[in-house]
Formats: sequence, C-alpha cells, structure tokens
Amino acid sequence: MRALFLIFISCYLLFAHDLWVEKQGSVYTLHYGHLGFSKDHKGKKKMVYDPNNIKEVICLKGDKRVNLEPEAKYPLKIEAKCDQLYLLMDNGYFTKTPYGTKNVPKNEVKMALKSWRSIESVKYIEKGYDKPLNDSLEIVLKRAPKVGEKARLLILYDKKPVESANVSYNGKVRGVSSKDGRINIKIRESGFQQISASIEKACKSAMCDKNIYTTTLNFEVNE
Repeated sequence: MRALFLIFISCYLLFAHDLWVEKQGSVYTLHYGHLGFSKDHKGKKKMVYDPNNIKEVICLKGDKRVNLEPEAKYPLKIEAKCDQLYLLMDNGYFTKTPYGTKNVPKNEVKMALKSWRSIESVKYIEKGYDKPLNDSLEIVLKRAPKVGEKARLLILYDKKPVESANVSYNGKVRGVSSKDGRINIKIRESGFQQISASIEKACKSAMCDKNIYTTTLNFEVNE
C-alpha cells in the first residue's frame, strides 16, 4: 500500500499546479499555475483561480499574528509588512471518471473511479524562522540556508511532526520526512525557492476517498 501511495502522490505532484507568492515592495501577489520546472511546462504559466477559495490569510510580524481579510479579487493581492505570510486554499472536490476528471464530489457523479479533496497552502518567509502558523499542513524552515547548504525542514500537520510526507524541490520529489517530521533539502541555486510537501488523509464522508494536502514554502536565497 505504501508503494502504491508513493506512486499516486508522485504523479499527483507531477501533474498538480504550483501555488506561489511573489513580492514587490510591500505587496504580495498569489499565483497559481506552473513555475516551469518540468520539460512540459517551460517558463511560468499563470492560471486563473477563484479568490473565494482562499480560506485563511495569516501575517506574522515579530510575535504578532494577524488574520487578514483581503478583497476577493484575482489575482489576490495583499499589502502588508510580514515576516511570514501564510495562505490556505480549498479547491474543493475532484472526481475521476471514465470520461475525465470533474471538480465535483464523488457522490454527485456516476462511475466514479477515484475522488479527492484538494487543500493547498503556501508560506512566504522573509525572517522569523521556526514558527508554525496554522493547523493544516505546513513546512517550517529551521534557519536561512545559503546556496550549497541544506535547508533543514520540519513538516507539520496540526502543529505535530508528519512522518513520510513527500517533499519536492523545484518540481522534483526529493524524499520523505522522517519519523520526527524532518528532512534536509540541498539548495542548488540562488533566488526564489519552491519547496513543497504533500500528504493524504482519509475522507470521512461519501464526498471523496481521500483528502490531499499540499503545502509550499517560498523564500529567497542570495548568492
């Protein structure tokens, strides 16, 4: 079963869309699409998303944690001064059928092959490492790495360590988290960094087979 899950989640990460945050001045912009890491997606390809899918926006400044309520417009823009910014997106239910995949619950279609709920999040860090912000899936960066060093990461769900979370760096799966939720990823180049982790949990309703949680960590690395 573990091998089958690794195959499923690796394929999910391969074909899933990227969620990332870009910052210009004091304005953060949320993007969705492809960052261009794979041969099939060269260069950034931004896709329209529903800003109403954003369920939580958290800004951490020093020790002060504030829940923000930005205007629900595409693309979502947030003007704030944050050491860390965390956004949670609920994309709803997806069901695969012999005729394609539909963005609806399993109990609303015929001939459902498999179904899942997609819950994604992204965290942009400038400083203030080692501080979890949410009870959903989250990546904690223990300290700021340099090029050639390893980013020391802690994968949490409900603020508790997660074992066997699949972790990718720049679109490629690099390994799984240990029993204590830790994994180290070597930083291979400077600039914008994209590290993602994904887990599955049982869906306790007739609407899906499983919940897929994917979280992304964004930060900058200087030369």
